[in-house]
Amino acid sequence: ELADILGVHRNTLQLYMKRHGIQRKYSELTNAEIDALIQEFKKRHPDSGIRYIIGFLRRHGIHVQ
Repeated sequence: ELADILGVHRNTLQLYMKRHGIQRKYSELTNAEIDALIQEFKKRHPDSGIRYIIGFLRRHGIHVQ
């Protein structure tokens, strides 16, 4: 999607990212650890949906697939 926005082919984008040391990594957490974080979030914000949960995780530096 980013390649489309920038108007370049995805391979070109990947090449530039590699050249400049930009990596796309996911957090190394177990399912149990992610579940615990989400349960804690839902205790505090019971009416919040998936978009808020993803925002919460990203705000804390956690990137999941």
